[in-house]
Amino acid sequence: MSVLGLTCTRCDAQYPLGPMFFGCPACADGPDRGADGPGHDADGPGSGADDPERSADGPGHDADGTGHGADNPDRGTHAPEHGAEGTGRGAAALTVTYDYQAIAADLNVEHWNRAGHGIWRFDALLPIRDPADQVSLGEGNTALVRPRKVCEATGLSNLFIKNETTNPTWAFKDRFHASSVSMAKSLGFSRITASTTGNHGASAAAYAAAAEMDSCIILCHPESSMLQRDMIALYGGHAFVLENRFKYLDTLIRDHGYYPSTTMTPMPTGTPYGIEGYKTIAFEIYVQLGGHVPDRMFCPIAAGDALFGPWKGFNEMRLLDLSDRNPVMHGVQPAGCNPYVQSFQQGRGDVIVHPDPSSIALSIRDDTGGPSALRAIYDSGGDATDVTEDEIIEAVRLLARSGFLVEPSSAASVAGAIKAARADRLAPDETVVCLVTGSGAKWPEVMAELSSREAPVEPTWDEIKSRAGLGD
Repeated sequence: MSVLGLTCTRCDAQYPLGPMFFGCPACADGPDRGADGPGHDADGPGSGADDPERSADGPGHDADGTGHGADNPDRGTHAPEHGAEGTGRGAAALTVTYDYQAIAADLNVEHWNRAGHGIWRFDALLPIRDPADQVSLGEGNTALVRPRKVCEATGLSNLFIKNETTNPTWAFKDRFHASSVSMAKSLGFSRITASTTGNHGASAAAYAAAAEMDSCIILCHPESSMLQRDMIALYGGHAFVLENRFKYLDTLIRDHGYYPSTTMTPMPTGTPYGIEGYKTIAFEIYVQLGGHVPDRMFCPIAAGDALFGPWKGFNEMRLLDLSDRNPVMHGVQPAGCNPYVQSFQQGRGDVIVHPDPSSIALSIRDDTGGPSALRAIYDSGGDATDVTEDEIIEAVRLLARSGFLVEPSSAASVAGAIKAARADRLAPDETVVCLVTGSGAKWPEVMAELSSREAPVEPTWDEIKSRAGLGD
């Protein structure tokens, strides 16, 4: 069996695979020194806070040149040794670990090129190997494409978007729930719950239906799209709108036997298994780039899973000697809700809580997040950057004029790349990938606000000519 079990991202305690939804028991009550920041130890500050490159060998390299700890690929050597997961809101997160030597001995990368097998063509690096437990709706296999207008705006000929809007529920969340719900099925659960701003809950309900779960309860943000609440209901789930989406999660899990298909970091609960699905984004990019990894990757981040998942995938390919480097990771947030940006700028090892978050980008408007993503940013030599509402909207429109309708949160990654290019921080020959996470079609109210044109009803021919700029 290539799966070793679960490992704590803070103290490296190890556990067998199982229903561990409240973080690491061993360090739950330990000291929280996360605010000390990257590279700090008992002798004082390290070099991490001032120089994100931090190594003569390049970003993220350590003594053996791997850029990750020898025993746990999720722990980088430049991240805080303790307290990295100390948000002050629960125990440290757990992550799935594997026997990489055993995987390398049997791995046939040619199988990664198989079309029509979804994320499960990568099952050697996923926690479920039994096909009977592998739930799938055909997720994955998404395109890596150049958005013409964005390439023109940045002057980058090798800027790509990883277009996750073509997943079954039109969001990258399908990768997460394919893995997470499969584990729920494997562990014998028949009930699933999750909190959501929209995409996450709709996807959870779809995969609960695919897995023939008895019950699916989704706790929705008050500003979540009505369309997505309707999707949840049509999939057979129960949508409840709550200001505090975490209010009843603990009760559902502890007292009623629900599996939390939630984020990785316990806030207050989390699952280690969904993040494994996000690794397949990195695996697909590697295949689509002809066996190479990009120079940089821009990811919109809220809880941080969208950045940490691909990062973990890139790390694992290094462990398997498929690649000799990792991309520089850039986390992008809206200026009105930027806890990662503030934490990065302060050189912290934890993620602060941002009071009164505001942005059009609801899906990435979380007031805090998981420190594993912050550590990945440090270890890659990357950064966390914020973008204004106008910059997000510009990216939405450039993508639309390139043929891609995406929600504002998805466009944030592209807005971050455009901002970096205009500041001359990206070299013209670099390969840059922006993760585009969800479709704008699921947010009709937002799309209506951003559309600059109303469709005239029963117009005259003269009105059509005038509107379309036709001559006589």
